[in-house]
Amino acid sequence: MKPTPFQVFCGYYLGLDRDLKYHFFNLAALARHYEIAPDELRALLEQYDLTPEVTRHVDYNLAKAHANAQDIAGFGGSEDIVSFARRTFDEFMAARGWTYDERRDFENIDYERILPDPPRKDGPDEPLD
Repeated sequence: MKPTPFQVFCGYYLGLDRDLKYHFFNLAALARHYEIAPDELRALLEQYDLTPEVTRHVDYNLAKAHANAQDIAGFGGSEDIVSFARRTFDEFMAARGWTYDERRDFENIDYERILPDPPRKDGPDEPLD
């Protein structure tokens, strides 16, 4: 049985298997998990508009979502994981509809330095204190 968009999203981007247990998945490992060929999984990613080429243009921090999934899977209960996975999928799909912009690459954002540097005290060539 082919995986649903929710299952593909959870596996590929959150590292959650069909039972919402955490595993590291790349394309080949996730395809094996669903007993399909990697090319078939790639086709599903394209069909569901969930390829990395699409998701990078959506203003949603998938790396943070993956880290949160890992934490919740390690420390939360099954209801917490299900709730988190469903909420994250729904939020991402909404963001995809509202913030998709092929001119912007949100994947290359340094989330540790979102705000611009403060202006220099003595001009552009002077180092900050």
